[in-house]
Amino acid sequence: MAFWQENFAFIKDVYDTRSQKMVEVMDKTEDCMKEVLADKIYTSNDFAKLKDQFTAFAKNLEQSEVKDWLESTKETLMGDRDAKARGDEDDKLQALLDRYNALLPKVNDTKLVCDSLWKAYKFTDELSPSMEWLVEKKVMATRDINSNSAAETEELIERQEKVIDQLDKKRKTINELLNKGTKLKDDPKSPAFLAREVASMRSQWEETNNLAMDRLDRLKANMESWETYEKKKNDLFEKLVGADQELQNIKKIYDLASGPEDLKNRLKTAASIRKNLSEIFAAVSGANDVVQTLLTEEMKAELNEQVDELKGRMEVNEQIDEKIKKIDEFNSNLKEYIKVLEELEKWVVDGRKRMDELVNPEAKFVGEERVLATMQLGDDLREQLEVHDAQQQKWDDNLCPEESGEDTPECQSITSRMDTVKGTLEELNGEVEAEASKYGEDVKHLADFTNSCKKFDPWVNKAETKVKSGMKKPESLEEANEVVEEVKTFQENCVNMKRLLDDGKESADQMSKHDEPDKKYADYVARWNIVNKMAEAWTKRMDELVKMWEKQAATAEKVNEALAAPADSDIKIEDLDGLLANMKQMFIDKQKMVDGLNATPS
Repeated sequence: MAFWQENFAFIKDVYDTRSQKMVEVMDKTEDCMKEVLADKIYTSNDFAKLKDQFTAFAKNLEQSEVKDWLESTKETLMGDRDAKARGDEDDKLQALLDRYNALLPKVNDTKLVCDSLWKAYKFTDELSPSMEWLVEKKVMATRDINSNSAAETEELIERQEKVIDQLDKKRKTINELLNKGTKLKDDPKSPAFLAREVASMRSQWEETNNLAMDRLDRLKANMESWETYEKKKNDLFEKLVGADQELQNIKKIYDLASGPEDLKNRLKTAASIRKNLSEIFAAVSGANDVVQTLLTEEMKAELNEQVDELKGRMEVNEQIDEKIKKIDEFNSNLKEYIKVLEELEKWVVDGRKRMDELVNPEAKFVGEERVLATMQLGDDLREQLEVHDAQQQKWDDNLCPEESGEDTPECQSITSRMDTVKGTLEELNGEVEAEASKYGEDVKHLADFTNSCKKFDPWVNKAETKVKSGMKKPESLEEANEVVEEVKTFQENCVNMKRLLDDGKESADQMSKHDEPDKKYADYVARWNIVNKMAEAWTKRMDELVKMWEKQAATAEKVNEALAAPADSDIKIEDLDGLLANMKQMFIDKQKMVDGLNATPS
């Protein structure tokens, strides 16, 4: 013991120094552990340095020689020391050893974490080139592109297929990396950033593939649309040419049997043309919408102009429909026209017969019969000439040929028949006028009177029936106003028919003898007076009735407003009883007017 006692101070200094060194190693190890476990992402190089540093500290710490030396040296140094001194050293050493023993498990855990982190960092270094490669391919798959033709789209498809081929070739490598990263991130000690990196890699891979395939699909659709556009555009041009030809082929047919049948077929053809044109144009327009997405601005305008031009030519559908509508109207008008033509032809035969009977009668005419028959035939002829002139105007306005190919033999036959009718009518009219000139002025005056009587007689018969049956009794103000218009029209007709009768009488008065016309005129005037008197009474009574009805309605409206909003009305409450009494009296007076509407005037 003499050696230890003699060198106690030196050995104690060594003991304290080694103890302090051990504390420093533990401090540095703990600091290094904190850096390893810190929530921080290092570069792989920086972490490699940190890992080496931590490994060195951990290795030094795990060497038990220092610990063992301290324990043995403490027993030797403190063997002769008092209990108090030994106790202090024991406490110090025990605290140091406790810290050491507590630190070792942490170091071991940290070594596991450090190892996992190092694998993660090595994996991210391995992952980085693939990530950069994927970003590059994503850019290639999604870069802005333009295509102004099917050929350009075909080139773009080839490029895109190359990108997809490169992705397919890289698929195995990427999947191996993802599998490796998945295993690493499933380690409980795996850092959170590794899961993010793996997820980012997976997302980037899937997104790049999806974008690349989507771009390829859209390019193929663009290619198909170019083919559709060119093919359907040419088809549409051909169909439009056919539609234009059909428009030209729609013509007037001057045959009552084949015309409607042709129209029926034209309607079917028009429907088929419209359906085909609409379907093909929809395909052209849809294809244009697709190719527009990759066109340059200049080409967008050019193709849109082409589509607009085709759309404008599609108006041939409306032109065909409009022409078919006119042909339908033409067929109806032609049917009516030929019906009148046949009636004229029939009348011409009958007129010729009547003229022959005037010239060569089977029985001798009595008194003025021959004159009246001549005048009647002349009037009828003039009416037929007017009908012919009206028909000719219809022909010129709506039925005559307007286009090449419409002046067919059937059309010429109709015009020939009309010319024949007109010639015959004019010939007969000349013969009638020659016959009438033989009878002098009395004949003309008698004819004027007779014509006025022929118009007056049916009117007065109808008017007397109306007076006898009476005017409709209105049940509302609206109906009353309608009756007012009816009686006014009736009164105007009375005045006009009296004027017509007077004009005929004026002509008859110029005859050398007019006893019979005077008698007939007097009889008609007497009948007219009765009708006119009733017309005047109706007019007066209806005017008064409407005024009463309007007055009653206005009063009722004021009363209703006063009852609904007394504060806003200028009618006093005490005046309402008087107004109601007036309304009641007006109702009674109005009802009397209605009941007396058809009473015979005095």
